[in-house]
Amino acid sequence: MSSPAKIKANWWTWWPMLLGPLMMVCFYQVVGDDYVSLSWKATLETVALVLTPIAILAGLVRLGVQRLEYHLILTLLACAILLREIHWDWTTKFVYAAVAVLALWGWIRRAHMNRFLDPNPSARVWLIATGCTYVLSQAVARRAFRNILPEEDRFYDDLEELLECTAHTMLIVTILVGSWARSRFVDRA
Repeated sequence: MSSPAKIKANWWTWWPMLLGPLMMVCFYQVVGDDYVSLSWKATLETVALVLTPIAILAGLVRLGVQRLEYHLILTLLACAILLREIHWDWTTKFVYAAVAVLALWGWIRRAHMNRFLDPNPSARVWLIATGCTYVLSQAVARRAFRNILPEEDRFYDDLEELLECTAHTMLIVTILVGSWARSRFVDRA
């Protein structure tokens, strides 16, 4: 069975890559001199606990409609992220291991992933942008911008949570974007 033709993404379709950095800029524009450190953290953690089950639900619906391995991996990723958001002791290390296993699975089975991604370039763009935004949130959490961002020590906790919520929202879009037509390239393995 041949795979569908690859459609190249135009340069302007890569705008989702800007969402993480734009959220950082917006954060710095919104917070004022009266900002209190950690004032948004609890609210954003609650929002994250709402967004991740929505991502799981979207993944299950998408998996039910198309039955593609790509959507299974994204749904399992959303499950791992939800476990991390619950903040159990073991989930921090688990999520990194789960992401590594899922990334390896996707890489090994990339021919199957490309059956969906090749004819849907926006899905590939959103997948990459979402991954980059998660990495950006973790860079902020590990204080990688300590000497770059102004008053980073005051803002980094809330900024990290804001970027995580942005990435969770992007994961929902990543799951939903692309053709919903039942594929003749349904994974049988």
